Amino acid sequence: MSQQIIQPCEDLKDYISHFWAATWDEPIPLTNSTYYATANSLTELVFGFVGSEKLFSSIRGHTTNHIQFPAGGLQELFGVSLYSHAVPFLFHLPASELSNYFVSPETLLGDDGQFLTEKITLTSTTQERVHLLTQYFRSQLKRQRWGDPFISKAVRQIRQNNGNLNITDLSNDFCLSQKQFERRFKACAGFNPKLYARIVRFETILSNRTRFVNLTEAAHANGYYDQAHFIHDFKTFTGYSPNTFFALSGY
Repeated sequence: MSQQIIQPCEDLKDYISHFWAATWDEPIPLTNSTYYATANSLTELVFGFVGSEKLFSSIRGHTTNHIQFPAGGLQELFGVSLYSHAVPFLFHLPASELSNYFVSPETLLGDDGQFLTEKITLTSTTQERVHLLTQYFRSQLKRQRWGDPFISKAVRQIRQNNGNLNITDLSNDFCLSQKQFERRFKACAGFNPKLYARIVRFETILSNRTRFVNLTEAAHANGYYDQAHFIHDFKTFTGYSPNTFFALSGY
C-alpha cells in the first residue's frame, strides 16, 4: 500500500487539515478485510474506488466513537480531512448535526454532493481531485451563511495547545459565561469544549507516540495526571487498551 498526504493551500489552512490518498496494487480481498477508525476530531469526505470505478463516497462526521466496517474490494481511497469547526463554513449547517454521523455526499449536500461525486469519479489523479475540492471549498466560503469566527478562534487555541487548556479560563478569555461558551462551541465544533479537548489530546498522543520512551511518559507529557485517566480515555476512543491498540495497529 502507498499513502500520500497533501497540505491544503494557504487560504484553506484554517478549515482543512489535509488531503490524503491510499492505493493498493490489487483490490483488497472481499473476506476478512476490515477498516478500523478511532474517535476523530476531524470530519472526513471520502471516495473509494476499484480500478477507475467509484465504489462508494461518504461523509463521516467528527465522532466520539470507534468504528469498524468491511473494506473488501477497495483499491484506492481519496479523502479530505476537515476541522470540525469548518463544517458551518463549508457545508452551511451546524457542526453538531454531523457529530457521530455517517452520510452520503448526495444526502447531505444535495446537488452539490452529486456534482462532487460525479466530478471526482471522472478524475484520474490525486492532484486533479485536490484541485477540484479546493475550488469547491473556496466557492463555499464565498457563499458563507453559517460559521462563528469567534468560537473558531477558541477551537484553534485548543488545537494549538494539544487539548491541554483550562476550558473555564478559555470561556472567560472570550468574555462568555460557561453555558454560552459551551452552546456556541458545540454548534461550531460539534462537541462540547471539554470533550473536544480530550479527543484532541488523545489524537496528539497517537501522532507523537514514537517521540516518547513509553506510554506513561507520553501520557504525562500530554497532561494526564495518572495512568488510569489515560487508559480510560484510550479505551473510550479506540475500544482497546493502549498496548493492545498499538500492537494491532502497528503504530
